[in-house]
Amino acid sequence: MSQSYLDEIAEQPAAIRKLGQLITPGLIAEVQAIRTAIDRGDVRHVILTGMGGSLFSTYGTWLRLSQSLPVPVSLWDTSELIQQAPALLRSGTAIVAISQSGESVELCRMTELDTGANIRVAITNTRDNTLARWASLALATEVGPEQTVSTKTYTAGLAALYILERLLTGDGHTLAEEIAVLADAVDTLLTTLPAKLDDMLAFLGHDMPLTFIGRGGSYASAMMAALVTAEAAKAPTQALSGGQFRHGPLELVREGFRSMLFLGGPGATLDLNLKTASDIARFDGRCLVVAPESTATAYDGSGPVLSLPAVAEGLLPVLEILPIQLLMVPMALARGFEPAKFLNGSKITVIE
Repeated sequence: MSQSYLDEIAEQPAAIRKLGQLITPGLIAEVQAIRTAIDRGDVRHVILTGMGGSLFSTYGTWLRLSQSLPVPVSLWDTSELIQQAPALLRSGTAIVAISQSGESVELCRMTELDTGANIRVAITNTRDNTLARWASLALATEVGPEQTVSTKTYTAGLAALYILERLLTGDGHTLAEEIAVLADAVDTLLTTLPAKLDDMLAFLGHDMPLTFIGRGGSYASAMMAALVTAEAAKAPTQALSGGQFRHGPLELVREGFRSMLFLGGPGATLDLNLKTASDIARFDGRCLVVAPESTATAYDGSGPVLSLPAVAEGLLPVLEILPIQLLMVPMALARGFEPAKFLNGSKITVIE
């Protein structure tokens, strides 16, 4: 078994708690300057970009900034950005790029194609890497080396994005407290979840494809869950928004169908998600519901529910991915693989 994978999972509470140190007067002033540039028209477009889990971690921030900033905000897979729309890397643009290593081939290529973006923000794990050196504002999560499938770099990167987002929207007064609460919640879950893994694996199985479903910020968790399952357990998966699931893939549901649905917090899509979980059961599929305690009681279906501690809504995806991280150990072993060991690729993608 990959002991480093388990160690890196266990390091997440301390890694997240450490992020509170990012919230300094200096960072607040720098982010306020970015917002001023946006408000006065120097920045006319904000691009969020990354690859793999780094890209998925930006999804909730993209949704919220799209509603709160007075300029268009777009989300780009970096490979598509540099290959299909490199002209967007120009004056009048603010680029927020996230990469655990700061050395992924597509992100490095983007830095070479940048023709004068007004603002360049990088979120990486270390302070010295290609992406951080390119940035006008570089945030380093500094969670330590990560040898296997992304765990602590993903959750810390998502939390760092949330810090940037809240400061950019001028709503950062409770940030330090929210990060502290999140760290405690992660600690609690990592203590209580192991006792539930056998039941989770028995319900979902290890030899059938898994479908992960989410809406809003929890769609990030569906995408990351599919990625982690493919990487760590070598199992076939798909990730779908709740809406896309209704447009065709619903036909897959029958005996043998296995899924996990991220219910999300209270909001406009809660009833839609509850209906989806109910319909999966009605068509003889299995659906494991993962939900914050504020909505877990709303689900009255026949399937199991994993209840998560209360945290700020924008930080919920940090908790949602933890059951997947831990489940990969028994699932990979059941499938005959060493958990989280790369066989065909590598930790840092260097081939475009």
